[in-house]
Order: sequence, then structure tokens, then C-alpha cells
Amino acid sequence: MDLVQQLLYMLQGISTTLLISIFSFLLGLTIGLPLAFIRTYERGFAVFVDAFEKVFRGIPELVLMLLFYRGVGLFLAFPFGDAFFTATFVLGLRSAANQSQIFKGAIRGVGEEQMVAARSLGLSRLQSILRVMIPQVFIFSTPGLGSEYALLVKDSSYAFVIGVPVIMEQADRIRKATYDPVIPYIVAAILYILLTFPLATWLDTWGSRKKKQLGL
Repeated sequence: MDLVQQLLYMLQGISTTLLISIFSFLLGLTIGLPLAFIRTYERGFAVFVDAFEKVFRGIPELVLMLLFYRGVGLFLAFPFGDAFFTATFVLGLRSAANQSQIFKGAIRGVGEEQMVAARSLGLSRLQSILRVMIPQVFIFSTPGLGSEYALLVKDSSYAFVIGVPVIMEQADRIRKATYDPVIPYIVAAILYILLTFPLATWLDTWGSRKKKQLGL
């Protein structure tokens, strides 16, 4: 297997890597954004949000993947018997804990004054959050969300341990076939950089420009 063949084979893992990264990011967004607002405006539930964040930020993703796939998956063959689902689910929960922190900081950056102003115009708390707070919170969160997405792309490499054909899994198969412990991993490293750095940089630049345009 020459270098070109190795690269083409490894490129097959890009789609799976991106699917896990995108789906886990969206799961994290779906959970993390409400958690941030609950923590800010529903103080009675803050202890539960804090516990969720500590658990899923404190336990390594690799441990969680093995726990769900080889532990829980033995009893719940569906859905945790599926390696792709397990990897996406675990990374999504970890991302939710991280995104909750990102959005919490963004809510503070927007400021309580925005909420007070919206409520003074007759909007309910939910309307104020949806129409006033969330659009601004996303702009403040853009650099952090870009970094979080890049982290998910990199952390998706752990999924090769449970057999998901991500870039790292393809690289490891090439290593076993060619007995080359260097080149496959160098190529994998370059692919991960190409998948993470451009998007994270663009989001950071876009967010900074947008904040200046809106005077935030």
C-alpha cells in the first residue's frame, strides 16, 4: 500500500469523523443552551446543572465510551450496542457540559440590562430569552463554540477504540497492514488540523466582526 493509497483509504474516515462531530455538537447545543439559561434564571436547579457539568467534564470521554458501549450496551443493545450512536451520545453530553459553560459566560457578557429592558417592554421571560437574549448570546459565544467544535473533531478520534471507522481507525488499520508506526499517524494529524483550524479561525473572526458591527 503506497502513500497515495494510504491517503485515499484514510480519507474514507473523514465523513464519519464529521458526522460524529456535527451530531454531537448539535446534541450539545440542544442540551447546553437551555442548561445555561436554567442555571442563570432558575437558581433552584443550579445544583443539578452544576452536577451534570462536573460529571461530564470530569470523566474522560474514553471511559464514558467504554462504559456505555461495553457496559450499558450489554444490557441495552439498542441503542448503545451501536458504536456510532454511543460515540455521538457520549461526545454530545460532554459537549453539552462545555457549551453550558460557554453560554453562561455569554449570558453574563450580554448583561442583565438586556433582560430588564425586554421585560420592561412587556415581553415575558421566555419571549425575552428567545427574542433578545439568545441572538446576542450566540454572537458572544461564537469563538467558544468554534473551539468546542474543533475539540469535538479531535475527540472523535477516541471512537476508534470501540470500532467506529473515523480517521484514527483508518490510520490504525494502515499501521497494522504496513507495519509503519509513523506515516499513518502523521497523515491523520494533518487531516485533523485541516478539519479544525480553518473553521475555528473563521468563527472567531466572524464573531469578533459581528460584535463590532452591533456595538456589543
